[in-house]
Amino acid sequence: MPSLNPIRVAVIGAGSFGRNHLRVYRELQASGAVTLAAAVDSNPAVTAAIAAEYGIPVFNTIDEFLAAGLGVTAVSLCVPTVHHSRIGCQLLAAGLDLLVEKPIASSLAEADALIAAAAAHGRILQVGHLERFNPAVTAALPLLHRPMFFEAHRLSIFTRVRLMSTLFSTS
Repeated sequence: MPSLNPIRVAVIGAGSFGRNHLRVYRELQASGAVTLAAAVDSNPAVTAAIAAEYGIPVFNTIDEFLAAGLGVTAVSLCVPTVHHSRIGCQLLAAGLDLLVEKPIASSLAEADALIAAAAAHGRILQVGHLERFNPAVTAALPLLHRPMFFEAHRLSIFTRVRLMSTLFSTS
């Protein structure tokens, strides 16, 4: 049954994770519970491609997006982690609920700032730990009985941004 008041969402950052959020919101739109209302990315070529593919308003800055007054109530924040706290605090202060891609922030202090901003503005702050709902993960859970060791392998390629941050990490 379609919702009388669908949640109007925007995606901030349209890289690989942001593109997934755009796709999923578009799929959820058919349920009537969600309306994909806008996207923001600093790259004009990316926003042009999104506008053509999704037919939604696109913006190159957060300020342009906020000034447009589109009635958006929730945002997926899919920018590089180093920008989560600064942009997230700005969005929370603007009265938007926020789904932040993991990790929540680059440091504990930045994570604390996001949590404090959400509390101060009475907004929802959620971190995108969605793999726990992955059908493969839920199917495997009954097979696990007090495991003592884990081995993990990355099966997908590194994106350029992730690869560069991994190569030049100071930690």
